Amino acid sequence: MKILVTVKRVVDANVKVGVKSDQSRVDLANVKMSINPFDEIAVEGAVRLKEAGVATEVIAVSCGVAQAQDTLRTALAIGADRAILIESNADLQPLAVARLLKALVDREQPRLVILGKQAIDDDSSQTGHMLAALGGLPQATFASNILIADGLATVAREVDDGADTLSLKLPALITTDLRLNEPRYVAAQKIGADIHVLIVGHKAQGAADKAAKIAGVSKVLLADAPQLEVGLAENDEATVLPIAMSYSHILAPATALRKNAMPRIAAKLDGAQISDITAVDSADTFERPIYAGNAIATVRSADPVKVITVRATSFDAVPADGGSSAPVEQINAAADCGVSRFVSREATTLNRPELTTAKTIVSGGRGLGSGENCTRVIMPLADKLWAALGASRAAVDAVFVPNDYQVCQTGKIVAPQLYVAVGISGAIQHLAGMKDSRVIVAINKDPEAPIFGVADYGLVGDLHDIVPAFVDAA
Repeated sequence: MKILVTVKRVVDANVKVGVKSDQSRVDLANVKMSINPFDEIAVEGAVRLKEAGVATEVIAVSCGVAQAQDTLRTALAIGADRAILIESNADLQPLAVARLLKALVDREQPRLVILGKQAIDDDSSQTGHMLAALGGLPQATFASNILIADGLATVAREVDDGADTLSLKLPALITTDLRLNEPRYVAAQKIGADIHVLIVGHKAQGAADKAAKIAGVSKVLLADAPQLEVGLAENDEATVLPIAMSYSHILAPATALRKNAMPRIAAKLDGAQISDITAVDSADTFERPIYAGNAIATVRSADPVKVITVRATSFDAVPADGGSSAPVEQINAAADCGVSRFVSREATTLNRPELTTAKTIVSGGRGLGSGENCTRVIMPLADKLWAALGASRAAVDAVFVPNDYQVCQTGKIVAPQLYVAVGISGAIQHLAGMKDSRVIVAINKDPEAPIFGVADYGLVGDLHDIVPAFVDAA
């Protein structure tokens, strides 16, 4: 079945709006615009119903000015299959929008229409109800849970004195509450174009087959040759360049391996690389941290091919097996450039989660005093929490731990659910590497340590006493 979801372009929720000097209306000049937050939830709800197998297509629709295309791209990034813009420069009121949507519903014949419960610009909560009335559709508003089965929509909804459960015959209309879900985003999908994945390596058919099953991928390109096995920048660059002009965007994770080759590719394409993006505002506009994460720059690129590295922790992962088995196409691997040679690699063997993908991280700093204390103090806590181990640059420079434990602006950027900083003062470079963590716990004997400025929970005291007490209590 089809699901139609409405999305609206509104002033970004983090922007403080002003009024024009003549007091006639809100001043929207040079104001950042975004998708209505409630509509994000509506799109996510529709996509999850499709993932559950109860829908075949999710269609996003917006009414408004041409710039609303960016809002529709956001809906496509969340997972909508198709987008429709009903373009109008008029100041559309809820009833006018409902009438426009009614005409589209008559044409598309969706079995379910989902809207956010209200738009944050006028907070009127009218359009969905009006559309239901005009279309003769049963409605359930403020939904916190939706189940579809046997031609019925079962909806839990918030009411003034508790919660109701309704059963609606399809076709029906639902408006969504904040409690329904949390939208997911993927960097490449937010650009709103077909996604091809390039696998570069040796004996990499297995990786290509796995990539073909990733949700949203329409094709996998495989360059497989011995000279591509270790990721030499010259060979990777020479393999990518022959196909580069076929694409509008070339993205790679901001890892040491990929940051080695991407600037070379940008230079050969006579363009600038956009580094370490944390958000996609539109197909040509991106956000990236500067000044050690203390400011966010919004960058617009006019390059015909945009070469971009992505801070992976700022985006959600798509399901590894949610796709429809995209075709795998072999492409030519560049010959070995012969100007550099791989000698050796000392790989770290982990018996715990990997640092950049771990949900929990325990990091140690100079306050540990020695590598022995790292083993004695923070490893038992990491074991209890099944956490990855991290460290400040000071701890790495003091040879307490290996270099690949380093969390900082020039090391690994992390954003786990829980980050425990033990004996870390909080230098600006370290904060840039972990400040996006969901919950930060800091343990330090100095109450003025900068780490407490970003911590959700802080403990002032001797780490040698506090951490073992944590371990004993866990």
